[in-house]
Amino acid sequence: MKNLDISILCVLLIVVLGASPSLAQMGQGGNAAGGMGQGMGQGMGQGMMNGYGFDQYDSRFSGFGSMTFEEACNNFGVPVETALSDLGLPEDMDTKLTVLEVEEQYGVTGQEIASYMVMTMKKTPTSLNSRQRLMMCQQAVQNVRGMGQGMYFMHQGRFAYGNYTTFSFDPDAGEISNFALSGDQIFNSVTVSDFAFKDEHLAGAASIYYGKDSRILLHDNPMGIMQIMAFANKTVIFNLSEYVEAGVDTELSDDLGDAIIVNITKNNFEGSLIVFKNYLATVTDDEPLEGLDVKVSGDKVTVTLVNNSVVMFRASPMDPALMQTGYMYGSHAAYMNRMLNREIARGMVGAEIALRAGGNNSSAVNYTPMGMQIRERDRDRIVLAVESNLSDGKVITINLDNETINLSNPDRLRLRIDGNAIERAENIDKLFAGGNRPLCYLVQENETATMAVYIPEFSEHEIVIDLEPEAGEEEAGEERATETESKSTPAFEIGLGVAVLTFTCRLRRRRQ
Repeated sequence: MKNLDISILCVLLIVVLGASPSLAQMGQGGNAAGGMGQGMGQGMGQGMMNGYGFDQYDSRFSGFGSMTFEEACNNFGVPVETALSDLGLPEDMDTKLTVLEVEEQYGVTGQEIASYMVMTMKKTPTSLNSRQRLMMCQQAVQNVRGMGQGMYFMHQGRFAYGNYTTFSFDPDAGEISNFALSGDQIFNSVTVSDFAFKDEHLAGAASIYYGKDSRILLHDNPMGIMQIMAFANKTVIFNLSEYVEAGVDTELSDDLGDAIIVNITKNNFEGSLIVFKNYLATVTDDEPLEGLDVKVSGDKVTVTLVNNSVVMFRASPMDPALMQTGYMYGSHAAYMNRMLNREIARGMVGAEIALRAGGNNSSAVNYTPMGMQIRERDRDRIVLAVESNLSDGKVITINLDNETINLSNPDRLRLRIDGNAIERAENIDKLFAGGNRPLCYLVQENETATMAVYIPEFSEHEIVIDLEPEAGEEEAGEERATETESKSTPAFEIGLGVAVLTFTCRLRRRRQ
């Protein structure tokens, strides 16, 4: 009888373990608007009426499920009309319904509404310190996204939840609001003048909004990249969130001449606004742009753009867990990202890609016409294909974590291009000095690494990132490489940069 009990227990364990991969995929892959509540279950609010996990930080969430929708909005300083639109609820909904009644009638769960209030609240109690506020925001994002840890946006109404980047977008006003990176709000709003919304493309880790003569691109990646491209004279206003400071980097801006860099900081956070020529535009020459301007006044940054120019926000990469600590960027990482920002403005950085093992999606951002693909992605081995018709050499950057490649021993990291080892440079500046041989530079911090690779000339290249075999592993490594090279078709190939290059496509506007 005891053996039978053990057998039954083993079967149950096999069933549970077998189901785990399927559970891990729930919520990944870009759920359609309005479908976010499906994975949470309609009855979730009943079991979490007392705060949905947020009342431990903010007592206003106590009994949240029994509040009316209007009362909840008023308590947290969120306009009722904005909340209805952001959550994809009907404009004429009875706002006297309780949160649980809204869940029952419209399928937007109490957990989603509570998480939305956390992300957008305008009234913050004095008892809530900045770290607690940040932890609440990170918890809210993960509550909505469920088990999905990959880089992609989940959209509901006008609100987008990424693993790194969250925001809401008002197409009528051409305004991004509540822009946050890893739960830390950086901009209250970003407004583009005369946007005249035409279309949108929402897929994976990129959200693209097309205006009449401008374009907004937001990326869910550790850099929290936001690009605003102008094809006519435009004014872009960035309203800074609480505790965020802005200041023009006069040293870099004077050095660039026809580009401007603004430092954006908040406690232990570092990022930049970069105003420069749009090297992806169909008509781009070597002549400097005239008319670019930036004014910083209090909590507002006003950027003046001209035809074929862009303003981009780019943060120094930091994973969500680190935003909760007193972590400061090391000097090498800070300098590397400062130089990357400068060279992006010069057109010397072609593209950058971020890879994380937590999900199926990666994120690539193009700054020049360049295609980038992941040909192979295994534990401790990444194969990239990079191609371009550009005549000059460019630098690409690769940001990855310890779960993608074992970073415990940086000396084992190996980078090769077209089968040949890439020489390591002593500092990042060497990569931007030109030359006729490939170079790489790497900075590792807190279980993440940023690699920069200089490619002196272009057609099509293959870059392999893997580990130098340890003693006794050489033969196995050679067999694996031979087996990989013998395959005529890669195991899987994900097109990344090409999607950004095909801006001319026009997708039918999606109705909420």
